[in-house]
Amino acid sequence: MKKIGLLLFFAAFACSLSAQNRLSVFIGNANRYASVDLSDFCRRLCVEYDISEESLNDYYRRCGRDWGHVGLALEIARTSGRNMRDVCDHNKRYKREGWGRILIELGIGSESSYRALFYDRVHCHSDYWHEHYDSYCKRHGKYHPHRHGYKKHPKYGKRKYGKYHDDDDDD
Repeated sequence: MKKIGLLLFFAAFACSLSAQNRLSVFIGNANRYASVDLSDFCRRLCVEYDISEESLNDYYRRCGRDWGHVGLALEIARTSGRNMRDVCDHNKRYKREGWGRILIELGIGSESSYRALFYDRVHCHSDYWHEHYDSYCKRHGKYHPHRHGYKKHPKYGKRKYGKYHDDDDDD
């Protein structure tokens, strides 16, 4: 009897780990995609989930300033039929326990009929964002420098020392 209980425990543990792993891959791919092309990422989320940019920026602040969490929260809200504010509130409440707990609380648990649909959509979005990031890296190099919109003026970039500045420490 103990062996069966232990076996069931490990099976449940392995399933929850693989589910959490898929969600963390989704979040990582979304963040990488947003890091190279934020405007396209935001536009895609606005069109996909039929929200305004102001709402998207509000969700970004509510979800801990992480674009991957915003994308996942939007998909959870769509699948569960809940309001995005409810999903953000659950995220705030159960943040330490992870997205798996939030999914269970919102009705997308292991025995839910929406679970397969949810993970199919998460996988589809994750693959798209991963392919986009890879194609960007092939065109621009893996470690692409982000250019800044300003340039330091050569005259003001240097330190000027006075006439009596002693540079060495040999007093």
